[in-house]
Amino acid sequence: MTSLRRLAPAVSLVALLALTACGTDTDSGGTTPTEESSSAEETTPAEETPEALPNAADLTIEAGANGVDLPDGIDAPSNGGTGAAWTAEDGYLYVVTFGSSTCPTVAEGEATLEGSDVVVTFEKVEDNKPCTMDMRAWTTVVKAPEGVDESADVTVKLDEAGSVVLTPRAAAGQVGEAAWVEQS
Repeated sequence: MTSLRRLAPAVSLVALLALTACGTDTDSGGTTPTEESSSAEETTPAEETPEALPNAADLTIEAGANGVDLPDGIDAPSNGGTGAAWTAEDGYLYVVTFGSSTCPTVAEGEATLEGSDVVVTFEKVEDNKPCTMDMRAWTTVVKAPEGVDESADVTVKLDEAGSVVLTPRAAAGQVGEAAWVEQS
């Protein structure tokens, strides 16, 4: 019994120290709750915060503008693909591709002439970039080369995807009819 009486003060001291440690403003990591929450916010990379992608229906008609989905006046093909159409503004065309929303195939902002054909090239997607396996339209506004006669049929070479023939707009100020590369 006397040995228990001798241990009682030691046990009480250990319990008091344990309770005192639990009652401090720090957690087991040694930071205060306000420090912990602010450091978590600071370590979140900006790249992880998704930004709203521009919608093709809202694009400004300028070389290189691009966005997701289809612009007003263009209907999607039945099986995806690559296509083009005149914008409502002279001198510009829409180039539409379908593919991964995280690794879109985007056209260069300015086309060139090869004989009488308009040639559109695409930016290369990084080989090591992870891409989703979804299917989404991506539209780029491309400036046509000087001297292209938009009142006649125009052949547009869409890089390695193939070629399409754009017909003249039905009326000035309207989007032209889209032409799509045939899918095999």
